[in-house]
Amino acid sequence: MEPHALTPPLVLVADIGGTHITTALVELPSGRLLEDTLHRGHVRAQAGVNIILDDWAAVMQRSMQGADVQALGIAMPGPFDYETGISLIKGFHKYEALYGKNVKTLLMQRLDLQSIRMANDARCFLQGELLAGAVQGAQELMGFTLGTGFGSSVAAQGIAQEAHYYDFPFRGTRAEDYFCSRWLVQRYAVLEPNALIADVKTIAMRAADDGAARQLFSEFGGNLAEFFSLLEVPPALALLGGNITNSYFLFGPALEAALQQYGIPTQIKLASLGEAAPLYGAAALFLQGA
Repeated sequence: MEPHALTPPLVLVADIGGTHITTALVELPSGRLLEDTLHRGHVRAQAGVNIILDDWAAVMQRSMQGADVQALGIAMPGPFDYETGISLIKGFHKYEALYGKNVKTLLMQRLDLQSIRMANDARCFLQGELLAGAVQGAQELMGFTLGTGFGSSVAAQGIAQEAHYYDFPFRGTRAEDYFCSRWLVQRYAVLEPNALIADVKTIAMRAADDGAARQLFSEFGGNLAEFFSLLEVPPALALLGGNITNSYFLFGPALEAALQQYGIPTQIKLASLGEAAPLYGAAALFLQGA
């Protein structure tokens, strides 16, 4: 029997993204993440309900193997009614099949769990970094996740809550359409139509010898500064996370230069916990009674 099976109470935690799921077990009340239970899997987010749930459950069951687990905390992208567990995701190129479904009920039936708590993934990301990461001990800040979507959270007195800046009006559309991997890929296709590049990581790897790639990330940084300038109260401290942040060395200089031009004294920090941040935040749903 594995050691973690002998040390309840344990909570299963999951970070659900647009293309992946990461799961692990966390000890309560210590909040210690058990590294040997950390698993990651691909999710067919544009498939039907059963396929999506099968993808999630397969990875969750790998983390739970041999352990006594009755509760699950989920960091989940929105829009979502997190209290009831009903998905409101529509028009975001992912999880369309879950719209109107009670995800809590469906997962409890599949996994035989007694309790599921859910919160916005960006909220969990920021709470995790507040608990054990780059902004540990901070009180007032904003957190943004840059990946397949644009997540946002605001912390007051060290407690993170979901924000809804994905829907913030920006350049005739909404912020979600600019601060995600989809925009980067589509914009690069305009700047370099013969490149046939399908992902941000590959574009970033080309930047050293590719002027179009450098221009792309410079535009991205400038756009993000413009977004901050339009907020009613720009953040004094902003934490950035998500896969696009791995390319901060490419868009960060443009972001910081543009912030200075706008006269915005925002301090930028980068997340330090990686994929573990939302897992810690999902566990905190049980520690905080959220």
